[in-house]
Amino acid sequence: MELKRVQAYRGEFLGWKDACFVTNGLVRLAAVPDIGGRIMGCALGPHEFFYVDPELAGKLFTPDEHQGDGSLGAWKNYGGDKTWPAPQGWERDDQWHGPPDPVLDSGPYTVDELAVGDGMARVRMTSAPDPRTGVQITRQFIVRDGSSRVFVSLTFRNTRAEPIRWAIWDVAQLAAHREADNGQLVYEPTAIVTAPLNPNSTFPRGFNVMFGAEDNPQWQANAQTGLFEAPYLWHIGKVGLDLAGPSGWIAFANPAAGFAFCETFSIDAGAEYPDQGVSAEVWTTGAGVVGNLDYSRQPVYLMETEALGPLRTIPPGGSSSLSIEWDLCRADGKVRGVNAGGAEIQPLRAQALQAGDWLRLTGTFGAFEHGDLWLHWLDEAGTALNAHHVGDCDPLTLVRLDRVFAAQPGAVRATLGVNDAADHFRTLGSVLLP
Repeated sequence: MELKRVQAYRGEFLGWKDACFVTNGLVRLAAVPDIGGRIMGCALGPHEFFYVDPELAGKLFTPDEHQGDGSLGAWKNYGGDKTWPAPQGWERDDQWHGPPDPVLDSGPYTVDELAVGDGMARVRMTSAPDPRTGVQITRQFIVRDGSSRVFVSLTFRNTRAEPIRWAIWDVAQLAAHREADNGQLVYEPTAIVTAPLNPNSTFPRGFNVMFGAEDNPQWQANAQTGLFEAPYLWHIGKVGLDLAGPSGWIAFANPAAGFAFCETFSIDAGAEYPDQGVSAEVWTTGAGVVGNLDYSRQPVYLMETEALGPLRTIPPGGSSSLSIEWDLCRADGKVRGVNAGGAEIQPLRAQALQAGDWLRLTGTFGAFEHGDLWLHWLDEAGTALNAHHVGDCDPLTLVRLDRVFAAQPGAVRATLGVNDAADHFRTLGSVLLP
């Protein structure tokens, strides 16, 4: 596979004349600073992950048009990825009364940087100061050579003369549609969001239904896999998850298209989080009514993965930040785990053959790096006893392992991973040997 070098440039995207692009030949991001600094395009190879409302593509509105009557029905939901203050609400001053919101959600952001250097391409955008919340948002996105990782850095700066208290809330809208035989768009039933259940969750089912029916069949706790699973059944609703620290992940997979979008971020176990203590949320459009919108009458098919930081008190002139990593890969099923080297679609398994003299290892993964695949044999202390080169990989090709190896004396674990261009070993999966 021939890799292209990183690039950063300006151009048109879906009718928006002033879009900012960063790409490394594997991943391409399209930022539109004029509509809330949104990332409207996020592609791995030919596949675009983000939902874009075709009725709003390329359009701009005045602040008054964005605000309208202040109801959800007035909101111009362009799609893409955006950053908001949390908690959301309309009852108190310490809640963000949006969307709609003419400054942070849809106002113009300035482009502070669009550049290439040190094998990276980056774009950084900053909002105007928001008089109601006291927040000014900076959003930075970086891609690197040979990787499908996107490094997201989000910052809130306090522009007031007194402290403010907000959590950083990032919302990605993932396209979850397919084209029916009659040419119309319908929901994609194989689309699914997964995340690890917290074994010590404060919620009886491991998740909290924040909106919609409590018995929404999309919301599932799978005791066998240890996962929260949300297959897309086109029901409207929202749940919150109190992920266990120190790091968390949430992933959207579209097996019919063959791709997955994963998010990883740190969890501060000792901090207060908004919305009854959740660090990740899932929202889906579907049949049902919210506010003055009836989604059963609208062909809007999307699932949201939402990452939240802790509530922080920000002093005057101070700032608070949240780092997120987007990891894009191939997938032919739901994401069962997110490791350093890639997404686990089918876990690494080992089967003893011929009285234990031979082992059959199987597994399916989506890689985040271009590099070489190695299988390491480890003893009880975690020391590598031997290693086998089993091929190469890249984020555009699904990694399928199904091979027989001679049993390694003294080995108790096998670990499959990727050696990247810098010779860093990143784990895809690991298994105890029989």
